[in-house]
Amino acid sequence: MSAKPNKFDPVVTYSNSDDQKALILKVNSGKSGIYRWKNLINGLTYIGSGTDLSRRLNLYYNLKYLTKSKMVICKALKKYKHSNFSL
Repeated sequence: MSAKPNKFDPVVTYSNSDDQKALILKVNSGKSGIYRWKNLINGLTYIGSGTDLSRRLNLYYNLKYLTKSKMVICKALKKYKHSNFSL
């Protein structure tokens, strides 16, 4: 008997959101979905969604947006840097 897959397993995982930025934005262009940022240092996660993931995720790479936003994930990305997050 084979194990039943977890219905919450990610479809795609990017282990380093800094190194894989271009791929993340290209692959998710025009796609809607749910995403999860995972802090590789402390294990905390942030879950969000968007109707155009590329456009939404691109905001998280915009330093001006990160600086102005009061969202916890923006503060964490600014503090820990993208290289310490998987997506």
